[in-house]
Amino acid sequence: MRGFDAKFLDELKSKNDIVDIIGRYVRLEQRGTNFWGKCPFHHEKTASFCVNSTGQFFYCFGCHESGDVITFIKNIESLDFNDAVKYLAERVNMPLPEVRYDDEKIKEQKRFKQRLLELLRDTALFYVKNLKSEKADKHVEYILKRKFTSETVAKFGMGASLDFNSLPNYLKEKGYTYEEMVASGAVGEKNGRYFDFLGGRLIIPVIDQFNNVVAFDGRRIDGIKDQKYINTKETQVFFKGKTLFSINNLKKIKNEEGIDGVIIVEGHLDVVSLYQAGFKNVVASMGTALTKDQARMLKRYSEKAYVCFDGDSAGQKATLKSLETLTEEGVEVKVMTLPDQLDPDEVIVRRGIEAFRECIITAKPVVDYKIDVLKNTFDINTVDGKRKFVSSALNVIRESSSAAEQEDLLKILRDYTGVTYESLKRELYSTPQKAQETPVINDQFNDNSGGKSVLAARFLLYAYLFNKPYALETDISELNFNITAHKDVKEFILEKQKAGEKIRFNDLYDYFPEYGEEFSKIAGLETDENKQFDEAVYFNDCLQTLKKDWIDQQIEVLNKKFSMLTDTEERRKTATQIAMLLAQKNKRV
Repeated sequence: MRGFDAKFLDELKSKNDIVDIIGRYVRLEQRGTNFWGKCPFHHEKTASFCVNSTGQFFYCFGCHESGDVITFIKNIESLDFNDAVKYLAERVNMPLPEVRYDDEKIKEQKRFKQRLLELLRDTALFYVKNLKSEKADKHVEYILKRKFTSETVAKFGMGASLDFNSLPNYLKEKGYTYEEMVASGAVGEKNGRYFDFLGGRLIIPVIDQFNNVVAFDGRRIDGIKDQKYINTKETQVFFKGKTLFSINNLKKIKNEEGIDGVIIVEGHLDVVSLYQAGFKNVVASMGTALTKDQARMLKRYSEKAYVCFDGDSAGQKATLKSLETLTEEGVEVKVMTLPDQLDPDEVIVRRGIEAFRECIITAKPVVDYKIDVLKNTFDINTVDGKRKFVSSALNVIRESSSAAEQEDLLKILRDYTGVTYESLKRELYSTPQKAQETPVINDQFNDNSGGKSVLAARFLLYAYLFNKPYALETDISELNFNITAHKDVKEFILEKQKAGEKIRFNDLYDYFPEYGEEFSKIAGLETDENKQFDEAVYFNDCLQTLKKDWIDQQIEVLNKKFSMLTDTEERRKTATQIAMLLAQKNKRV
């Protein structure tokens, strides 16, 4: 159980109701004793994600993810087990016990990671102090030029790097090693010389959703455009593709006020400008197209996003890639078009707050934006250009699942190209439309994955784990399982029975984290509300299947032994054993 005491984990999970926790990330609807919603771990249109309030576990019939409240937080927040426990403990003000690590290497890794976070926090405070010194005139001048207020500067923890040597010297005095400095990304090393990686720049810390400083962004203030913005390198605590700038502020705003959509921009200072102007629901993509991890993180806060990347060629490519990623994760996306290819902060400064708000109101759906991009790609004044544009535009229109939207887009395409509506419509439907998603049907009982005996074993364990009355008449100690996971679960059940403790399915995820996939298949049996059979009868059938399978295995072993024996008496005894097992098998049949 990763070093935590079982009693502590029991109390932790009892204080963090799984329905309440998951309900903060997924819109749930109660049906009977279960709660249903769209799975946050894969894109789906039909709700197949089930939360069992009685058993305090979740299961998705689509992607087959399952687990308890700790597993959910671990997956949804991209944390390891111990950090997920810490997150839940802080939520309910439970003090963390001393963790017992069996692996000294794991203990050292945790210690080193915590050390890096402390170093980064001290570095951030060092930069903030620098900004208040007389040596930071150029940094202050740049801040005033951008018209950032003192409140905004403090809100984002902005600071100043004055030179290349002060930071390593300061951290050394604080007791940090050069190894730790370099590992944090704040300090670089070349030919044995250690230096501030962002020397001379305006500094903005990158803070994660748990308010930890994990990296820094540095902005040149000397007017040179080469490497105008750079981030510190990826580390044990900073992964660019799993981080969003200002996610900490977005989380706070959602919890305090709620949000209706997230604005996604490219630059850190764009975020700062928009936040100061009152658009607090804004994050930056760390300067690249969005990754799946970032899209999933965004979806936790809102299912609606406004993409506001630069209008140049590189910006368009990043936008198109991000649109695909967000759409695949089930986020409703619109694309903002800024006037005269201005940056977001330039719109605020030159045109005003209302001009930027108008850009949000007039943001275009994904298909409209893609067609606009195609308009700028092909020259429809040439025969070849028009044909290629029409063909590409129709491929985009096919992506829409709405017949009304397709009709509107065809009319726009007609007006732009002069091709008749009827011709465009015929060509659109000459290619089959996307297949509609069908509801997920549970295949726990009609597939043969692992064989009939494995399916029987799963159902038997399910009955014991969920304390089904019809299972009480049979002693589980008499059953023989083949799979290691099933054997371990059997021993778990016997230990609980011997101790007189209640058997709870969600405890399995703490005791045997390596069997998560197998537990998912068992969990599906409890959450399935469409079982069309008598469970007690099916339980007895599974008992017979398992016992027959065990007899077959014993007969097979004895047959092999018999074929190798030469002693007449031993052969006679073995033959008798085989005959007895065959009689036992026929009696059961």
